[in-house]
Amino acid sequence: MTREQSHVFTTMRGTRGYLAPEWITNYAISEKSDVYSYGMVLLELIGGRKNYDPSESSEKCHFPSYAFKMMEEGKLLEIVDGKMKNVDVDDERVQRAMKTALWCIQEDMHLRPSMSKVVQMLEGVFSVVQPPSSSTLGSRLYSSFFKSISEEGGGTSSGPSDCNSENYISAVRLSGPR
Repeated sequence: MTREQSHVFTTMRGTRGYLAPEWITNYAISEKSDVYSYGMVLLELIGGRKNYDPSESSEKCHFPSYAFKMMEEGKLLEIVDGKMKNVDVDDERVQRAMKTALWCIQEDMHLRPSMSKVVQMLEGVFSVVQPPSSSTLGSRLYSSFFKSISEEGGGTSSGPSDCNSENYISAVRLSGPR
């Protein structure tokens, strides 16, 4: 292809909520950014809900933060989608999948496993220990990110949740071209 026939995009591309925190915070992007997105999808499949829902209470509006909270309280099984029929929530595979998802969505990309390790974790080849708790940074970044987009008319509407409060975090502005 000639230079005129190709296009290079240097701005952020992706779906809100599935982008790893490094996209928003200006850290280097790596293959671990894709691991984060995969983990978010896995968590949504298990929980049966979107990763961000402003109609939920402030505690539950950012699903990943709520999942980490439930893990800390020893109530991780409570996030399993109640509509999943014939699924034994006590099945070790369900718990393995939930813990794997939480490893994948660690805010620190260096803590996230590689995709080959994720496959081994899900297959039971590699044992899955409880992941470290995540900080509230992700919740604050994403709530601010979603709020700024909704104010610009780009999608998610602001609900009654205080996840959308200005006091939750100062505005996060996306960086320019990478």
